[in-house]
Amino acid sequence: MKSIHPSPTRRGIGSSVCILCLALLLTAGRAAAQIDLRNATVETFDNGLKLILLEDRRFPVVSVQASYRVGARNEVTGKTGLAHFLEHMAFRDSKHFPGTEIVSQIYAVGGEWHAYTWTDLTNYYSTVPREHVDLLLQIEADRMSNLLLSKEDMKAERGSVLTEMHMYENLPTSMLIDAVNFTSFLAHPYRNNTIGWESDIQNLAHADVVEFYKQHYHPANATIAVVGDFDRTQVRERLAALVSKQPNRSATPAPHTVEPLQDGVRRVTLQAQTSQRQFMIAYRAPSVNSPDYPAFLVLQELLGTGSGVNFQQNDWGTPVLEDSPLFATASSVTSWYPPSAQDYVFIIGGFAPEGSETARVEAQVESQIEKLRAKPVSPAALGQAIDDVQAALVADVQTTEDAAHQLAYFDGLGALDVLLELPQRVAAVTAADVQALAQQYLSPERRSIAWHLPAIAAAENPPPRTANALPEATPRRAPGTHANPAAVVRRLPGGIPVLLQASDFSPLAHLRITLASNGYSSGTRNDPVLNHTSLSYSGLASDIDAWLASARRDLEKLEIAPVEPVEWSSVPDVRMEQQFDALMQAGRKRAPVPAVPVLISAAGDFEPDELLAKLEGSVGQHGSGKERPSVRNADDRSPIMQAEQVIHLGKPLAQAQLGYLVAAPGPQDPLADAYRLLLYILSHDYEGRLGKKAISEAGLAYHIDGRYRSDGDVAWISLSTGVDIGKLPALRALLTTEIARLGTEPPNARELQEAKQHMLGRQQSAAQNNAELTQRLATDWLWYNALQTPETLQHRLDSVSREQLALAAKGFTEGIVLVVTQ
Repeated sequence: MKSIHPSPTRRGIGSSVCILCLALLLTAGRAAAQIDLRNATVETFDNGLKLILLEDRRFPVVSVQASYRVGARNEVTGKTGLAHFLEHMAFRDSKHFPGTEIVSQIYAVGGEWHAYTWTDLTNYYSTVPREHVDLLLQIEADRMSNLLLSKEDMKAERGSVLTEMHMYENLPTSMLIDAVNFTSFLAHPYRNNTIGWESDIQNLAHADVVEFYKQHYHPANATIAVVGDFDRTQVRERLAALVSKQPNRSATPAPHTVEPLQDGVRRVTLQAQTSQRQFMIAYRAPSVNSPDYPAFLVLQELLGTGSGVNFQQNDWGTPVLEDSPLFATASSVTSWYPPSAQDYVFIIGGFAPEGSETARVEAQVESQIEKLRAKPVSPAALGQAIDDVQAALVADVQTTEDAAHQLAYFDGLGALDVLLELPQRVAAVTAADVQALAQQYLSPERRSIAWHLPAIAAAENPPPRTANALPEATPRRAPGTHANPAAVVRRLPGGIPVLLQASDFSPLAHLRITLASNGYSSGTRNDPVLNHTSLSYSGLASDIDAWLASARRDLEKLEIAPVEPVEWSSVPDVRMEQQFDALMQAGRKRAPVPAVPVLISAAGDFEPDELLAKLEGSVGQHGSGKERPSVRNADDRSPIMQAEQVIHLGKPLAQAQLGYLVAAPGPQDPLADAYRLLLYILSHDYEGRLGKKAISEAGLAYHIDGRYRSDGDVAWISLSTGVDIGKLPALRALLTTEIARLGTEPPNARELQEAKQHMLGRQQSAAQNNAELTQRLATDWLWYNALQTPETLQHRLDSVSREQLALAAKGFTEGIVLVVTQ
């Protein structure tokens, strides 16, 4: 449950393509079955509920999203944060799901759930194995009209919400977005901070929450989208029966306030104990309902780059490309343009380089925008930008969850037709359109500028534009009626295993090359598993030759990096991860490991044999023909001798971080699954024994991250959570109590069965997009030396004995408590 959004960026496009190539790709060959949102059916029930259904059988899962047309824009002074607070309460008691059964039952069937509140909408979305779709329909129907909203639950949830708020207060980017939006909007409620102000949250009354729920949660104010492997008729009839008795009422209208035209630069400065100087420059920007929307997407791409129009995939800004105009204006430059129902913001952000004046950074950004205002871009630049936007739109929908999200989200904004026609509308953008928008929206006097700096001692609105004529749409693609084939294992001539998963859900593909060490000059560390590095390449499957050429060059220049001192972070959760890493590496004998792939995994829209042949001619030449080298063994691991480790950052913090780390058996050890089952029973996100007590009952934490980490040889269990400093002693005591209780009160049959069912269900539902699929394939191979199936997992779980659980419970107590505080 987040006030911004719940998932990491998944851009997924690594190279550009021409529009003609894209059109051919979408209308020919295997990609003809790619999921097409235009195949969705849309129906409005008599009580106003909008239902969108899209069948696709490639994955044995179903995703359901419910979007309510209410967010921070619907709040008033003194009661900010209501929409987000209600989102939290919507996972507690309801008529048919008492306690926290809404989330418990989703976890129990191996599903996943998320929610987030934004300024226009509140969104709830879940994915489960297909046989459990009815559970999600029941949950959404109960959430719509049967929340109980008790005073006792509200008291505990207030603590959780405040803990989440304090987590964001440790993040300068989050604070800057709040500040620049509050400065940019004088009249429109888009200025509201989504999570609310602390004094408002402290003083929200029970009646406030109940009234807000009654006013905004009802069928006519909601859209439900269902995507995946289900029967359309059965789902339609079942949902109709569940909500038929709910009354028809008027939907919540959008705010009628029109933001006055900004006629001068506005500024705000935040100060903190930091060495970095971070900035954000906000401009008014067109909504999804504006005819300017497609052209502004192209404008964003011309300046730096965009990330499509999936709100989940843009985490407070997309890094601009190295060859873009904005790249050299500052350090780590990003652009942010979230889809909105009414005109919102376009934000350029970044950091002032060492020795550069803040005014110079602002001038450099402005100079690049001035070029777009001064003259039309070249046909080549325009075509490339349109190509890149089109490719990003393809990457927006890589899973059933993505599809359900986009359908419900854009319908909630009143712009479903815009989403479905967006590729055509983007293709119709002209250079004159882009220049006109740069002049209209990005003029220097309409900037709002926010800086986060180190602490120091004591005109008329332009007429509306009309859309250009649209080119002919690409032919509609048939729904996916088949399941994806099973993954296959091949080997390159040098002996490197190649794991290939064909999937035509989208015309994209992902290639992951895994190296057996963290000690290289580039790549992603500890990916896909501990003590490994990966090189990843994503984009349209038709561009795979270009990826392979890049991969070959990257491997040729890859070097073993010298061991450098750790640059310790002053951000609590990041520092906790660094401490975990230091403890897990203690005693590890780091020997040079050649920059040779030990494994290649690929997923996407390709023929496995064709891709294998291409790999043989490129990266296959780097193979050693040897089995995966072991960079360490179980005996390398140093025992944890301390019971507690406290790290003081030496600066004021809104929130501390509490962690726990304990050594665990490697994946192939018979005890490993006992440890993983106990981890689920102890804590999983917001649930488990610890999660229920810490979050649902006491409001001591917001979310608890629990992981089993392994390189295939050794393993660790970690727990980590943010906690308000005043609540740290209570949560520290609860953590150790609940760990000890695993041994004194062993799991009962229900807990154990739920944990097993969760692991089985997650094998179906956890990996859908191509990056997730390649990671799962690689993890299976590195952990088990074989691809895992539901049958092999079922056999392992059935083999876990009560004696093994008792041994694992004893092992759980032998870890170290870590605290990162001020």
